[in-house]
Amino acid sequence: MTNLPDQSLLPAFSRGLGVRLEQTRPDLVVGVLDAGPGHGNRNGVMHGGAILAFADTLGGVAAALNLRQGEATTTLESKANFLRAIPLGSRITGRCEPLHRGRKTTVWQTTVFRQDGKPAAIVTQTQLTLIWRPGEG
Repeated sequence: MTNLPDQSLLPAFSRGLGVRLEQTRPDLVVGVLDAGPGHGNRNGVMHGGAILAFADTLGGVAAALNLRQGEATTTLESKANFLRAIPLGSRITGRCEPLHRGRKTTVWQTTVFRQDGKPAAIVTQTQLTLIWRPGEG
């Protein structure tokens, strides 16, 4: 029996996209997504925005795993290099690791792999650490 991470770490948008967490640690988050027709672009491969949303999700989860009590996180910046097309009908895997973990910002790199193991995208994102006061927007 596989002991999968708590999927409630995912925001509703990401669950709707089909993201599933495979591994969650403060220094590594691994997730998967099955690229279906709803993830496609006009060329019949996975849409870059869907790839970026997948990677952003993993970076957000990773940043959240490093928060202290009373803190929240939000994406401040994100940059993607798209290396290869991802065929629809295949499973992608994202591996997110820290490049920097500071008090106010964290920087994460997510490598998105195609089903054949080849890297399809590398996404680097900066997450801002916020003091969370519920009800203040």
